[in-house]
Amino acid sequence: MLKFIKNTFFALALLISAQGFCAVDEVLVERYYDDGRIGRETVKLQKLNNNKNTYRLRIPVGKFSTRKHWISWEDILHIDIKHSEAIANTGDEGYWVLADGRLGSFKAQSGILEERRHPMPLFGFKRGDSAFVGIVKGLKYEFSVVVDVKDSKYQMFPRFKIRDLHTKPYEDIIIDFTFFKGKKANYSSMAREYRKYQLERGEVKPLKERVVGNPALKQTVDSMFMKFCTAWYMRDSDLKSNRGEHWYPEDDPVLSTFCTFEEFKGVMKKIKALGVDKLDICLTNWNLRANGRNPTGYLAEPELGGNAKLKEVTALAKDLGFQIAPHILHTEYYTISDEFDANDIAVDHKGKHKGYSGMGGKGFNPCFKQVYHKYVLPSYDTMAKLGFNLMHIDVTSAIVPYDCHHIEHFSTRQETAEYMNKVGMLSDAFFNVWSSECGMDQVANTMDYALYISGYPHYLGRKHFLMDTMVPIWQIAYHGIILSNPFIDTIDYNCHWQRSKDSIANKRLKLVEFGGRPSYYWAVNKNCDFGVLKEAYDEYEKRKHLQYEFMEYHGKLADNVFVTRYSDKTRIVCNYGKEPYNYKGVEVKPMDYIIYKPSKQK
Repeated sequence: MLKFIKNTFFALALLISAQGFCAVDEVLVERYYDDGRIGRETVKLQKLNNNKNTYRLRIPVGKFSTRKHWISWEDILHIDIKHSEAIANTGDEGYWVLADGRLGSFKAQSGILEERRHPMPLFGFKRGDSAFVGIVKGLKYEFSVVVDVKDSKYQMFPRFKIRDLHTKPYEDIIIDFTFFKGKKANYSSMAREYRKYQLERGEVKPLKERVVGNPALKQTVDSMFMKFCTAWYMRDSDLKSNRGEHWYPEDDPVLSTFCTFEEFKGVMKKIKALGVDKLDICLTNWNLRANGRNPTGYLAEPELGGNAKLKEVTALAKDLGFQIAPHILHTEYYTISDEFDANDIAVDHKGKHKGYSGMGGKGFNPCFKQVYHKYVLPSYDTMAKLGFNLMHIDVTSAIVPYDCHHIEHFSTRQETAEYMNKVGMLSDAFFNVWSSECGMDQVANTMDYALYISGYPHYLGRKHFLMDTMVPIWQIAYHGIILSNPFIDTIDYNCHWQRSKDSIANKRLKLVEFGGRPSYYWAVNKNCDFGVLKEAYDEYEKRKHLQYEFMEYHGKLADNVFVTRYSDKTRIVCNYGKEPYNYKGVEVKPMDYIIYKPSKQK
């Protein structure tokens, strides 16, 4: 009878939680064990004194498991943290939002989305006139966010992947829940809360402060970004070959050359002659076998002209007033390289080497401890002597930091993130400014520019049937701190030989709406119409000053009309509609935008 009463009481508690009647200062912690059992516990949150609307969950490592005797953290598959404020019914007003910008209303009857990759360690939920943001501050590289819809009921929660650590958890689980009401209950408030956290703890600094004493960074803020591919990649997937893990130079296919260094000198002169006075250039596949000899990725490809011609390129770039970076990556090494050392490769918990199909065939992932200690200084010194004065590192900010279980250089994901940042510090020390592929913020402490934040709709942050739209939650957190371009699709946004007139108009607005820096890559080649760069450059001149401002708010004014507000009170209104829109007495033409500064309006 006692057991029956206990189980009935527990079932009632779960029902109350599911209906959303639990207190705002508690969560349901569900522990999933490998024997199929589930342990459930209601845990009180600690109210933080410095923020009356914030409550903290802390689960110490020693309390990851609540079962007695031989059961420990090793027997836990995952831990789910469920808050009653993250529950809604289909048809309720509100939405869920992920850190990559994907947002969904409560429209479905069933479905599930589980996201492991988070550009920022946060998730948000709005129901009616209430909202909250959950910021994961402990074990932040070890969780996924789940949006689960069953029987017309939504739940959103973080799932900590304890089994996937394959080692003792290295820190407590910590989540801060900050709540908002009324007009403040939106994703803009969520992002601002995270920005406040990053600034107050000194993890990042505003661009206004960082450009002081760094003229290279100031020029980066003023300029556009152009990646230029000199040769094609050596990937087996592209070449329809299969060289396997080990091969010899004679097994390499012929290098596909797009633009020699001598030809690229002419490209830069053409761009300058058009009136593009400032440009950050990134040379892609300039090095040996298009990155296919990493870690020897710091010497110029002889078939393109070698080191001597490359020095002419970097010297001319400086003479023209441009800055120039090498495209490199630290995440794939090849056995064919004279510098390859199998002892440097990251291994999983079973001792298997980590890797993937990379730029030069089968690439192995090095442990970032080894990258930092063995390879960065000598390669950076060589590239600086070649004349590069910026740095671009591919992949690093596109991935969740991976762990390494090598006995000589064991590294948790947290430690890998720290070493990624140490590499960023050396990049700043040698080249003043460095950029990377995406906006994963384990390197926010040092990174200056993200080539794209999301690959939506087809790549990183891809489209999902539970979502409705993309919102600039990352940009609200980091605009005015890190420069960015919002999407892969907004790269080359106005290249008319690649896109239709309607597509160009839409990409142009999306770049502006999300506060993006004009960027080019795939559609730019030695024979293209560089007039598109001049067109984008002139338009960017009118709004580049806003890169120093925080993005404070983004929202919908009407169907197909959106406003982005900055910390200097400037507002950009984008009209995607077919009819003009009147904003405070100013007409916004169809498929166009205005820059509105209240203090300067009549």
